[in-house]
Amino acid sequence: MLKKTFPIIIALLLTFIMGGLYIIGSGGILQMTENAFRDVLLLKSEEERRPDDRIKMLVIDDASLQTLGAFPWPRSLYADVADELMKAGAKAVAIDLLMLEPSVDPAEDERLSQVLKKWPQIYIPVQAVFPLLQETKDALQIERIDRPPKSIQAQAAQLGHANVMQDQDGIIRRLTLGLPDEQEQMIPALSVRLANSLLDKNEQIAWDSSLHSWVQNGRKIPSNNRYQVRIDYYSTAYDTVDDAVGGYDRQPFSEVLLGNIDPSYYKGAVVLIGPYSQTLGDRHLTPVSRSIPLYGIEIHANMVQSLLEQNYYQEIKPIGGLLMIFAITLLACLLAAYFKGFKTYISFLLLILIYMSIGYMFFYFEETYIPFLYGMLGMITGFAIVTAKKSSEERALRKHVTHLFGRYVSPDVVRALLASKEPIKPGGVRMDITVMFIDIRSFTPLAEQLSPEETLLILNRYLQMCTETVFRYQGTLDKFLGDGVMAIFGAPQRMENHADLAAEAALELTHLAEKWTEDMRREYGRGIQFGIGLECGEAVVGNIGSATLRMDYTAIGDTVNVAARLEGKAQPGKIVVGPEAASRLQSSFELHTIGMVQLKGKSEPMLLSELVSKRKNQ
Repeated sequence: MLKKTFPIIIALLLTFIMGGLYIIGSGGILQMTENAFRDVLLLKSEEERRPDDRIKMLVIDDASLQTLGAFPWPRSLYADVADELMKAGAKAVAIDLLMLEPSVDPAEDERLSQVLKKWPQIYIPVQAVFPLLQETKDALQIERIDRPPKSIQAQAAQLGHANVMQDQDGIIRRLTLGLPDEQEQMIPALSVRLANSLLDKNEQIAWDSSLHSWVQNGRKIPSNNRYQVRIDYYSTAYDTVDDAVGGYDRQPFSEVLLGNIDPSYYKGAVVLIGPYSQTLGDRHLTPVSRSIPLYGIEIHANMVQSLLEQNYYQEIKPIGGLLMIFAITLLACLLAAYFKGFKTYISFLLLILIYMSIGYMFFYFEETYIPFLYGMLGMITGFAIVTAKKSSEERALRKHVTHLFGRYVSPDVVRALLASKEPIKPGGVRMDITVMFIDIRSFTPLAEQLSPEETLLILNRYLQMCTETVFRYQGTLDKFLGDGVMAIFGAPQRMENHADLAAEAALELTHLAEKWTEDMRREYGRGIQFGIGLECGEAVVGNIGSATLRMDYTAIGDTVNVAARLEGKAQPGKIVVGPEAASRLQSSFELHTIGMVQLKGKSEPMLLSELVSKRKNQ
């Protein structure tokens, strides 16, 4: 059987491996698969997906391009629309367009500068440029910050970075709350600027340099080393504006510019102005869909709502993750070690469902991710290793049983035992059997005139003859007793006709002895014959001896004692059977009554019979 420590050792080893990958960060396929599991948790039904009405978009779509002409447009158009929106009571406006070079017409930048000065709640983007390779996976090195030109006069508080960072699989799952500039001053994301416009003053998001963290409501926002938080998505995936069902309110930019939509429609809202046409690009894959991208402006809208909802999904603490991996892996290993058959796999499936439920509850109630994939890998690997180890030991035990019982019973009986679902119990089992004792008559005088080598040769031939015959009739070789043999029929495999099989084996042995004695007389001048005793009845059959040193498979009981005494009463070449054996054999075999005989150890004489032959009509 498996050692009790084996499942624990495997669980510890796998925890070390999986926990290391989880804490250090494996990247590659493992992390992408983990992210895919987490994306499933973020999926929402149509009822749950409710974009905030306070977040609206003015989109530079195909209709606006047809109305206003080819892109880019004069910057005064954005200034005019933003001015009208703010006068109508909008909370804030973000122009999600990079403006890194001065306009050809300086008046355009002048008009935008006037509006920016008039309305501090109008924000424009900056862009951080990163090196191709970061020093470590958690590094955040920035080569430079690309800002609007000096011709656009914007305050620092009106700038927000528009960078969105993809994961290794190209999916945008995180918002970078802020990025440091050349003086290590934090530039908030555009979405942070807009969210703060809708949040109460005490709930606004700010950088705390003393804590070196972004804070809200007086507590740290659980971001990673890149100041990133996982965002939620409230939009559906769609390919065209006509298919845009359940997304944020979006109207063509041209409709507001031309006065077809009253700017008061945007009172109390934050407004994002940005590209919304395939010809302009700025489309990215999100957890909402891995095939249909969302426009950047809508991703920013989702980021704003995530900040408003304060759904800051975070990783479980490393020690908690390690303990969780160890606990679930150990349980899987213990299931594999101590459960048997179909129950093992049913229990393992239940364990997987329990772990999935735990992961969902942590996510739903605590907004916390557990190491789901790493725990699953630990469970599956541990279960497979322990199951394989157990199967290997069972095969070894099966081989051992085959080898062990192959020395005592026929191969057919061994196969039947191994195929049986009833285990051979340790200790004894009461069974109805036939016991046979065989002995060579006149062997001692013969051995005195032979060399030891010749004696051994004859003895081995005799024992082999007995063994083969007993096995042929599905008997079990109990033990060798010098020049005697003890065999039982009807154990360890129960059989109804064990008495008949034992009788046929005894008759065959006497016939074989007759043929052998002729050879012995020619070679040694003296023949040998067998004396055989048979009796039927109950006996205790099982493993007897020391549990730690040596055990023998044997039978114990009065039936065994009687059979041994009967063999002592048998004349050379004769088979003596007891009264119980005679009663079972008399219908199929010829028996001659010997008479009442007093056996040693018995208080009353017993009626003995001689087995002569099998009846011809049988």
